[in-house]
Amino acid sequence: MSFERAERIGGMDAWQLYQETRLQVGNGMTLVPVDRSKLSGSLYDHVVTALANRIHLIPAYRKTLYDPWFNPDRPMLVTAPHTDVRDHVTVLPMPAPGGSAGAAKALAQVRATHLDRSKPLWHIYVLEDDAERGYLISVVHHLLVDGDSAMDVVGYLMRSGDLRALPARHTPDSATFPARPAAILADAARRKWRRLGRLPALAALSARTMLAERSFRHLKVKAPRTAFNCTLSGTSTAAVVALPIDEVKQIAETCSTTVNHVLLHCVGKALHDVLRERGALPDRPLVAAVPYAMRGADTSEYVTDNVGTTTVLKVNLHDDIADPLDRLAAIAEHARAVKQLQERRGVNLFRQWNEYVPGPVVTALFRTIERLGLAERISWPCNVIVSNGSGVVVDEPTFLDLPVPQFYPAGPLYHGMGPSVIALTWSNQLCLSITADAAHADAETLARGVEDEFATLVSLTGTRAAASG
Repeated sequence: MSFERAERIGGMDAWQLYQETRLQVGNGMTLVPVDRSKLSGSLYDHVVTALANRIHLIPAYRKTLYDPWFNPDRPMLVTAPHTDVRDHVTVLPMPAPGGSAGAAKALAQVRATHLDRSKPLWHIYVLEDDAERGYLISVVHHLLVDGDSAMDVVGYLMRSGDLRALPARHTPDSATFPARPAAILADAARRKWRRLGRLPALAALSARTMLAERSFRHLKVKAPRTAFNCTLSGTSTAAVVALPIDEVKQIAETCSTTVNHVLLHCVGKALHDVLRERGALPDRPLVAAVPYAMRGADTSEYVTDNVGTTTVLKVNLHDDIADPLDRLAAIAEHARAVKQLQERRGVNLFRQWNEYVPGPVVTALFRTIERLGLAERISWPCNVIVSNGSGVVVDEPTFLDLPVPQFYPAGPLYHGMGPSVIALTWSNQLCLSITADAAHADAETLARGVEDEFATLVSLTGTRAAASG
């Protein structure tokens, strides 16, 4: 099959591809409850029709991987001549007991399912629940969408009406090159030469950055080894929680913190309680990895192209502090300090060095960890991944022309990195999903722990507000 133009994927996007193994899959997911009460036909037929009406507006849904044998650089993306949406929509039976609990079980089942790399890397699973409610599980590889690009895709999936008459959207020619062997080889040679020329500058930047951070060593935290830091077993659990966003904001305002800090607090306490009940508490506090988009960061010293400014903060969860409000204050203090340090630093060295890491080395590393079960012997940077994405606050939100009361984003699981907690403000709720390896954690137990700790904060801050009033 021949293609007209190709788009070289970036270093971080390639990392998402290289680190995949049999059990570690780089897919982002969303569990979407939908109101299907006004549909006269099947939910599957409606989804196929709605996708067909707007796929021309979503370039990411038409891109497929292209990595010919003669390609000496990172893989490329090309636009498929035709994308049959029926190849990307599958009906799944609803697991017992149905509802959000059953849909979460289905989410756990498809979490580790590899997408077909010969086709555009996305899929939607359809679950019929009853005459009023159905569920969709949207799966897209992180290679295609991440951060702002994910919201671009969601924006068109949320747009109502018949969109067939709108002009098709394409990747700009300035971001692509002819998909001919000579052009592919020439692009690879230019990129390799540019990286080689920039290597001394990147090394100098790294040295300056690390030297400047010596005075902030007290902010660095080391994650303890826990049962959560495991080699993936191949089975997982998932659960979803919807918290009233007004109450979350009230807690944050009362305690002079943020929604993120409240989320981190509840997750940390849930993890702590599970380890305590097992008699497996570590000798130091748990650590969360928190993706953070430095939208106003200074990139003037960046020496590689299209790196992006999203970085990861390591936040102390202070789960060794007994008093909930004191613990929340401590989490907020550390999170603010590491955030300010990262903004002052203004660069993302991990993303920049990713431009130089050979893909086969990354793949071999994670395959070795998986085959030999080495995750338990390695010191990992965190015990849990906690991400709170950009919110969607609109009246009567829809997804593929169907009313959507909640919207639960979910992330991949990685060897040794612990459970994944992904949150998003949707209408008047903070919707979050929890996924975890089934051999070492039960997501439903963690979800109940989050809800219980949230109720504790509501009670304590309500008492405080009454006392101050």
